Amino acid sequence: MSLKQIIVFLIFALLSIYTAFLNPHDSVIHITQQHTLKLPTVIFLLGSILLGVVLTVFLFWTFNFKNAWGRWKTGFKNKRILKKNHRVEAVFKKAENLFICGATHKAQSIIEKILETNPEHVGALSLSGKILDATDKPEQAEVYHKQALALEPQNMHVLYNLADSYARTNRHDEEINLLQQAQRMNPETAGLLLRLRNIYAEQNDWKKVCTLQKRVLPLLRDNHAQWKKEQSNLGQFLFELGKKYLTEKSQDSAISEFKQALRTSETCLPAYLALGDAYQESGKQKRALKTWQTGFQKTSHLSCLVRSQVALRESENYQELLLTYEQSLEKTEQRPLLALLLSTLYLEHGLADKARQLLENTPPEQPLLHALLLEKASHPKDSSDTSQFELARAAIFALAL
Repeated sequence: MSLKQIIVFLIFALLSIYTAFLNPHDSVIHITQQHTLKLPTVIFLLGSILLGVVLTVFLFWTFNFKNAWGRWKTGFKNKRILKKNHRVEAVFKKAENLFICGATHKAQSIIEKILETNPEHVGALSLSGKILDATDKPEQAEVYHKQALALEPQNMHVLYNLADSYARTNRHDEEINLLQQAQRMNPETAGLLLRLRNIYAEQNDWKKVCTLQKRVLPLLRDNHAQWKKEQSNLGQFLFELGKKYLTEKSQDSAISEFKQALRTSETCLPAYLALGDAYQESGKQKRALKTWQTGFQKTSHLSCLVRSQVALRESENYQELLLTYEQSLEKTEQRPLLALLLSTLYLEHGLADKARQLLENTPPEQPLLHALLLEKASHPKDSSDTSQFELARAAIFALAL
């Protein structure tokens, strides 16, 4: 009995006692017209209260039993449903494992049985679509993915799977729209942005690629290794955007993108080469040489020196390049190749003795090219060797690029 019922009972008991003191005479109760019953007023009131309490308790427990019976029936039904769901999920997991192991036909057979008893099982619908995708039936797979998506519009697995079906049928616009929808639902997810980026990269839409890449980077701050990798990728994408501007004859925009690529990733070799080329074509040779020099310092790639050497072939201002070659000779692991390049530079500017001395003191890795240069260094005035020298130089430059 609750506290409220106890308080009400006490109030009525006190009221009965009070009434009994005020009315000490017996109360006459007519059972029939001939039969009467005389009771003291206090007994009558207390008896009435007791009867009321008994009836109240009886009714309370009756209704409570009815509710308990209803709850028991509901609980029993829920347990049966839960047990059935556990059994279905166990079978579904088995189908998933079979699919992962490559047993697609067995997996499909199990999924079909699940869908017969539970046609709205989202996981089974989605897996059925994946199986059809894996067996080159993307149009049929799309039907299952859409059914699953209608049941759970925010299910990321289903969205991804439907996007895969669109990709398999080259419906990239619909794939992009679906991924954008998923990204709006999960704005802090880098994976969706990376997938969209890859689609635009396949389409060579480098402007959108760069925009998405810039949105990805802040989401990867906690993973330094991946952030560093994607930062480097951004430099490469900016370089590709600059190349696109070059094809559109927009040199200023191209130079701007190449510079941004280098600010983003100072080891982006293609950007150094392309920026130097753009300056060279614009008649800004000093800027071109400085760009290639910086590129070699940051990347240690010999192609930057080759660019400078070609640009300075008809110039007398090659001393700085020569110094860079000579200083790098003792530090690089590519000494034999660098020695060949430096020898060509010596020969181009009439320093045959230095070329011969360098070649004689360097073990050859390219014996034929080494021998041709050494022959030219030993007989610098022999004009018959000029064509051979040019061919050897071209081959050496190709090795360095």
